[in-house]
Amino acid sequence: MSELNIMIPNREAVGDFVALTSKLPYEMDLVQGSKIVDAKSVLGIIYMGLGKVLNLKVRTENLADAKVSLKDYIVE
Repeated sequence: MSELNIMIPNREAVGDFVALTSKLPYEMDLVQGSKIVDAKSVLGIIYMGLGKVLNLKVRTENLADAKVSLKDYIVE
């Protein structure tokens, strides 16, 4: 499993983020504290809160595709 820190800034970005994650063949979860939601779920992302840094757990060892697809949402 690999991890990235991401931030989804606003409601308009939620649909774009879900469209991008849905094209990737990996299982992905967003984690914040004890909350875990499917990273491909619009309602899950809204539940986590917008404009916050979230931990994206990706079930793969090769993050190259995910990093390219999600580059606009990755934060350091």
